[in-house]
Parts: sequence; structure tokens; C-alpha cells
Amino acid sequence: MSWGDRSHARGQSLGAAPRRFRQRAGLWAVAALTITFVAVGPTRTATALPRMSLTAGSPCATCHVSPQGGGARNDIGWGMALDTAIFTPAAFKKLETNGFLDGKVMLGLDSRLQMARLGRPSAAAKAEEGLFDGFTKAQKPDLVVIPMQMQPALTLQPVHWLALTGSYNFSTAWSIYPGQSPFDAQVILHGDPMLPTVRVGMIQPTIGIRHDDHTMLLRADALEPRRPLIPAGYAEWGGELEWQPVSWLRLDAGGFVNSNLRAASVARAADPVRASDDGLVWSARAMILPQWMSDGMDQSVNAWAGISALGSGKLLTAQVFAAVGRNEWGSLQIEASMGRGADGYETLALMALASYTYREWLVFEARAEQATASAEAGSGATREGLTRQFVLGAQIFPIPYIELRPEYRLIRARESLSGSSSEYILGQYTLQLHTYF
Repeated sequence: MSWGDRSHARGQSLGAAPRRFRQRAGLWAVAALTITFVAVGPTRTATALPRMSLTAGSPCATCHVSPQGGGARNDIGWGMALDTAIFTPAAFKKLETNGFLDGKVMLGLDSRLQMARLGRPSAAAKAEEGLFDGFTKAQKPDLVVIPMQMQPALTLQPVHWLALTGSYNFSTAWSIYPGQSPFDAQVILHGDPMLPTVRVGMIQPTIGIRHDDHTMLLRADALEPRRPLIPAGYAEWGGELEWQPVSWLRLDAGGFVNSNLRAASVARAADPVRASDDGLVWSARAMILPQWMSDGMDQSVNAWAGISALGSGKLLTAQVFAAVGRNEWGSLQIEASMGRGADGYETLALMALASYTYREWLVFEARAEQATASAEAGSGATREGLTRQFVLGAQIFPIPYIELRPEYRLIRARESLSGSSSEYILGQYTLQLHTYF
């Protein structure tokens, strides 16, 4: 069920004191979600998905060519996906690898079709009282099927210390975010394990935790939750160093041109980068990765904790994150992202994501988010926004290399300008089909 804008404007703005109250309420919601998912559920078989490395006890680079994770998969990633399914046809069991010429050439693919309602509800022809006082029933946005990703990948690894990998997202030919790169390409140099890994090319700067859901508010804000400042598939020309001198410490730092970030920023109502300014994009991240062993690897507890930052022009964002996962059970991730930019731009986003592995081929997830943002709107006015989002869903793997992701999403968004405000609520079921290898 969905509701549209308020039937009347409220004579108040989102001031500092009410904003602090809402932020505290969001923190309490995150804490409650954390306690709930830590306290329930028996032990089950763990999934070997790359994004579930917290429950596998291994880094993203175990299954992916890039140490950052995401993108092309290596031979181990191929094998993990082959073993994660309700049913494995006999023909699939003969597919031993995605590599050719003794692993010197590897092929990959990520394809996503998303069924969802996009945008905010519109006012109904006849105003009728809705569930909440002051709301009117509204027309839901149309249900559409979106080709989010159709991205084949190619990796060449002539020697163990050198990899050349890249991919192209053909779905950007008919739908692309401002600042989104249709392709990525990188050269990865990794020789002595005690020395840094070097990545050079069109790559995504490493910040926070790399998620595979671009609707998260961590990289958007409450003023424009559906126009991310850092869009899906964001990448820039540049280079990055990744160094893991010991097993429990990882450091990342990089420098990039800022053409795509500037394009994303200037397309928004508020331009936090201030695209007229020259400058590069820089990024840095430090994280610790403790691990506690109990009764062998199957019962280990794995954790992440870290900080990161990204800056360009007038924009500076910082992320703080922590995560914990138990083999044979599930994981919990908590992240906060703060940012400041030109024209009084400020944003704060909080997120908690919990997963529970019921079976190797069935994972349940729940996510709670809250984001606030503000920016100058001219003539001394301030534009302010508050968005809350809740997602309940599952990841189902019927056969190898196929994922179904059904979800229920509830979003509540409010915007205030010059003492007047508008608000809407949209609840909907969505479905994603993900094909990968």
C-alpha cells in the first residue's frame, strides 16, 4: 500500500533539535535490530558467496580477481557458485572452471533484471483519508522491469603476479546514472605478499564496505535518495594501493581523476563537489580483521572494523563500519556515512544489515536505514530531508549461477523547504534475477 504527499503543508521546518531526536531514534532502531538478530536462530550451513565472506572466513580476493571484491571471479569463485544451489543438474557438474589455457584466460558475467516500482507516489484523483492522519491515498508508480546489469568480464593472467581484467555493462546503453561508468578495466600487480598490491585503470575507489545494492542510502542522501551521489558502477581513472602486512590489518589508499564524480554531483539539485572547482578524487581506508577460532574453522567468528574517507573539491565524506559473522550461521554489518560539501551540504546515513543462513541455498536478510541531509536553497532558505528505509528479503539459489532475490521494501521520505514540508510512504514487493559466473 502506498500514500502520497501530505494533504496540507506543515508550518515547521526540520530544525536541529528535532533532527537530533530523529537521529537518536534511528540509532535505537539499529540497536534493536542488532540485538534481535544476535539473539535468535540455530546454527546452519554457511553460504560461500563472496559478499558473505564474513561467514566464510576468507577475504573477497579468495573468489574475485580484484582484492577489492566485485567484478570478475576466479576459479575458486566459480567453484563456490557451482556448489551453492538447491539442485545441480548433471550437465553443470561437468563445468569445472571458467578458465582456459591453464587459467591464463578467465570469463565471467553478471546480469541483473529488477522488477520494482520507481519514484514517489502521485496524488490520487480523489483525496481519501489514508492510514495516517494528514495523508491521502495516492497512485503507486508503475511496476517496471529494469535491465540493471548485463556485464560480461574478461581476465588475462599470463603470470601469477599480473592480472588484466575488465568488463562492460551493456545495460548502460539504454539506462545510465549521471556519473556511472559503463565499463571498468584494471591492471593488478601483486608479487611478494608482504608488499602492497597495485591497481591501475578505471576502478572504483575503496570506501566503507562494498555492497551490491545501489539503493542503499549510504552513498545517496535524504534529499535525493534515488539519485546517488556515488552511483552504481561508479569508477574513475586512477590507481590504488592495497597493503595487508599482517592477516588482521588492511590499508588502502588511492588517487583518481574526478570526471565521473563531478558529473554525478552537478546533475543533482545540490552540487556538494562544486564541479567548477578542479581537483582529484582521493580515498583512504584502514580496517582490522580479527578472527576467533572455535572447534575448527567451521565455528570461527570473523569480524571487520574500520574507517574510510573520500574527498574531491568541496566534498568530504567519512565512513565508520563494523561487522561480525559466524561460520555456519550468519552476519551483521553496521555502517555510518557522514559528508559535507559546498553550499552548506551535510548528510548523515546509518545502516544495519543482518543475514541468516537457513540453508546453503537460502539466506534471509533484513536491513534498516536512516538518512538526513540539508543544503542551502538560495535566498537564505535551507532544504532539508529525512528518509527511512526498511528491507526484508531472501537470496535463493535454485540452480548454480542463478540467484532470485525477493524483497519487501518500505520507504518513508520527508522534505522541508522554507517552513513547508511534504512526505510520502511507499511499500512494495520487488524481485531481482541475478545470473553470474
